[in-house]
Amino acid sequence: MTFARQHTPTFLVARAAVLVLLLITLVALPASAQRLVSYVKINTDKMPQENQNKLNGLDRILENYLNQREWGPNEYKYDLEFDVEIYFDEVLDVEFEDRYKAQIVVSNRSNMQYSDPRWQFAYDPGTQLFFNDQFDSFRSAIDFYTFMALGFEYDKVKKFGGEPYYERARQIASQARLSSRYFLGWDKREEWVEEITDPQNDYIRYLNFLYYTGEWLYYTERDRETAKQYLLYAIKQLDKIRDTGKLKRFYDLNYYNYASALAEYEEWSPLSKLASLDPNEQHADFYDRLLRKR
Repeated sequence: MTFARQHTPTFLVARAAVLVLLLITLVALPASAQRLVSYVKINTDKMPQENQNKLNGLDRILENYLNQREWGPNEYKYDLEFDVEIYFDEVLDVEFEDRYKAQIVVSNRSNMQYSDPRWQFAYDPGTQLFFNDQFDSFRSAIDFYTFMALGFEYDKVKKFGGEPYYERARQIASQARLSSRYFLGWDKREEWVEEITDPQNDYIRYLNFLYYTGEWLYYTERDRETAKQYLLYAIKQLDKIRDTGKLKRFYDLNYYNYASALAEYEEWSPLSKLASLDPNEQHADFYDRLLRKR
């Protein structure tokens, strides 16, 4: 069974204008484009001293590239945190270029982190980065993970709002797989995009939209009435998710804030349902303490 994307709950339609007005009250940018606030860490401890010297300053080059580019329309007027860590594992013996193997770890400092140990690329010392659609073994991987992070973020603030960013990531991965030298890992990266955008994943994406919108309205905007409707409707999506791994991750990230909000609303039946579907037994005592307040 797949989720019908074209249907939206009546209350969500009614509240859409309110939500947009609330979202644009976040920290405004001088330009109407999505910008990143990125921190880059480069680890070259495994590299010979000559290559360590060549890679010196790469963190600043990459931060400038990520932070100065306009990555998309900034509809909701807030900066997106996006950190990159690169751990160089090996310099390959290639005469005509400096070719490396490395692990990349990307994070939004809260609920998204991804580690990829299968990255192979060439990098010339001091090369500045400029965005374009041509495949580059180094820059294209950075672009891919940036678009994945944007997709994840926009899925949280708009129903399936991450779709155009996932599509950009898919295009990069498809192009990269045609490379005769730097195809390592791109099959898995393309599979990651396909997994997220598969219609079977629509329920968890919709749940994330409902929950994170409700959480933001509750804890940040203090719009408790609108937040309540989003949080209660999100409860109805939980038992539609068949992937226990994704469900467990959702709970591990959000159970505390979710349950606390429902308890404050005195919504005991939804709180009981939230507790009954949690696959992590270690959370049971916390739910019991809240439910004893009935």
